[in-house]
Amino acid sequence: MRKIIFILFFCILFCETANSQTLKGMNDAQQLGSMAGLALACNAGSRLDDFQLIASYIIGNQNPTKEKREKAFKAFAAEKLRTYNLQKDSPAEDCPTILKHFYNLDIFNCTIYSNGDVKFPDGKILRAPTKEQINKETAIEKKKKSEPKRNYLIPARK
Repeated sequence: MRKIIFILFFCILFCETANSQTLKGMNDAQQLGSMAGLALACNAGSRLDDFQLIASYIIGNQNPTKEKREKAFKAFAAEKLRTYNLQKDSPAEDCPTILKHFYNLDIFNCTIYSNGDVKFPDGKILRAPTKEQINKETAIEKKKKSEPKRNYLIPARK
């Protein structure tokens, strides 16, 4: 999954500006947001809507709890806005080149099933979280929140 996203992202961004992050510091939601921001800045049209739909399924399937999904979608939106502004203010690459690569991304060959699973062109399937997984993750999160925080006081040094 990460390999696919990395390849897709690398196809779009050839040059990095001084203010941009490196790929190593970006999660999948940020990488997808970065691609969406470039496409938005270059007026990708309805193809951008298709991309964002697939990206939302990918982000949603990777994060089983509501809090993690919200955090990932916020990261997606923030990176989309940041990349959009960078492309509009000081383009690192011309729009025809970006759109050419964007329209030919492998992510558009993904299949989305009615249960929310996403099948990638290489045959890998990203399964939507089941209700049992969501309930388990939610129970773990609630347990962590209900446990008292432990402070282990360290004696002062002399």
